[in-house]
Amino acid sequence: MQDLTDKELMLKYQQGDTAVMNELLRRYKNPVYHFVLRLSQDAAFAQDIAQEVFVRIHTHRAYYKPCGKFSTWLFSIAHNLCISHLRKKKWHVLWPRSKEDPDKLVEFESSELSPKDVAENNDFSAVLKRCIQGLPFLQKEALILREYQNLDYGEISKILKKSLGAVKTLIHRARLNLKQKLLPHFKEIAGGYDE
Repeated sequence: MQDLTDKELMLKYQQGDTAVMNELLRRYKNPVYHFVLRLSQDAAFAQDIAQEVFVRIHTHRAYYKPCGKFSTWLFSIAHNLCISHLRKKKWHVLWPRSKEDPDKLVEFESSELSPKDVAENNDFSAVLKRCIQGLPFLQKEALILREYQNLDYGEISKILKKSLGAVKTLIHRARLNLKQKLLPHFKEIAGGYDE
């Protein structure tokens, strides 16, 4: 079964071959889980959504059309479930927004850093993760789909239900915002080396 494409597997699944679901799970359970985890930073939530994605694939298998990529359909389901659950749970409390600009996160600053915070500040991947989490939700989602899931702009456009131009703009702005958020960390690392 490993030599079959995703489309072929899904078509077999539509025809009643339930054994192919194991191969689809093998291929996509980790990418879906990590996609949701990067968006939410909540492992339990990511696990629940990842399971729900595959339940939806099972219950909606009759609606799958092989005209597009299976991964696009799969990540569309994950995207829709995330948005739906985030709305229900009102996670905007965890991602507070500015009243003047709803796309801008409110940033909280502490005057004291815990030892753990100091150690994390020295770890680039932790800094990068925090900076990505600080991006507006749609920018973060588009960037994660592009950079971590390696989807092309067309697939991201279908998943987010945005035009190709809007997706390119989202990713461009995400990269610019990320650069601005990372710049102070690089200046801190390079401190004292003015050339």
